Amino acid sequence: MMHENKIKHSEVEYTGEKCDGCGKDLKIVQITFADGEVKENESGCICDRIKFVNDQQKKIKADAFAKASIMHGDYKEKTFDNYQANSDEQVQATKKMRYYANHFDEMLSESNCLLVQGTFGTGKTHLAAAVRNQLRAQDYQVLFISLPDYVDKLKQGFKDLNQVHPIFKFAKEADLLILDDVGANRMSEWEVSELFRLVDARRNKCTIYTTNLTSEQFRSSQALYRVFSRMMEKAKAIVIDGDDYRMKGVK
Repeated sequence: MMHENKIKHSEVEYTGEKCDGCGKDLKIVQITFADGEVKENESGCICDRIKFVNDQQKKIKADAFAKASIMHGDYKEKTFDNYQANSDEQVQATKKMRYYANHFDEMLSESNCLLVQGTFGTGKTHLAAAVRNQLRAQDYQVLFISLPDYVDKLKQGFKDLNQVHPIFKFAKEADLLILDDVGANRMSEWEVSELFRLVDARRNKCTIYTTNLTSEQFRSSQALYRVFSRMMEKAKAIVIDGDDYRMKGVK
């Protein structure tokens, strides 16, 4: 609510400190109202206002990437802490992917990628979702989508509008693209071509791929191996073996 009393006068007091951003003097504005009430406000400098605007823009962009993501089930709730590591490889995978999330600014500067390989149910998608959820909370532009869902979006774009679906632009421009289930389904020549186009567009950008395919299975197809070779240019492989923890207790 706006103060109803008229301002009697205002005074400026310099704090003796300078802004870390621009080096200008920081000051306090003291306002005295006609009724004798006194209020003080730190005026800061233009850097504060610029930071506020930039933070708001960052949040708006991050929200758009979150809206474009497709996360099935309860994957928006997955964290590193609620992942059940039942093998040494799962423990090591958790440490490596947590480190990736905790040091994402470093990963961004070096364009580091991850290829997470493993059999069904070992938690690849859980850990990838944990990375996404942590970075989403920090307003990074993260797109999380499975390759089958990505391909479906592209097909929808060509069918409905006869043009490339906006999902390609999101996937291309994300701070981090998490492409889940690479090779989960038998891929047509067109789908392999579109995957290569996306991987090529992500060169020198951070990407996490999860896949059930082994390196040998990628090599069994010349077209897929071309994609695999491009995926691995700046990627570290994390292999997760272990029991299917989604089937724990099921006989």
